[in-house]
Amino acid sequence: MKSLAIPLALAIAFSFTVTISAWSGGEAGLDEHPEDEGPYYFGFVKDTARKAIRDAKVTAEMKGRPSVVTRTNAAGFYRIPGFGKGISPNNVTLSCSKEGYKQTKTFVKASAAKKPATAVEIECTMQPVGVK
Repeated sequence: MKSLAIPLALAIAFSFTVTISAWSGGEAGLDEHPEDEGPYYFGFVKDTARKAIRDAKVTAEMKGRPSVVTRTNAAGFYRIPGFGKGISPNNVTLSCSKEGYKQTKTFVKASAAKKPATAVEIECTMQPVGVK
């Protein structure tokens, strides 16, 4: 009788790898972006000491449209799909939040002026609150 231990171990390892990759913020596929979605938004959420903030809530808002919310991965990375081809990045507001922190600033690192804009990099900085 053949042992199923090795194939089963491989299946479990593969399943674990796929699960981790899917949860990690979706870095894979940054190049896969449908043109009709308009520019996507990505970047990092860091504290004032430049350390990544894991599991921060990142919200992109545009007047007259539903908000889009995502969370950062262990590296503080996030990615949000575009609002549509005709939507200017100048009309999108990004904010970040996490318990124990307050947002201090957002900084557009990649130019939204590039025509046509395909991606906009926005970094969000947060400061710990209540620390003595």
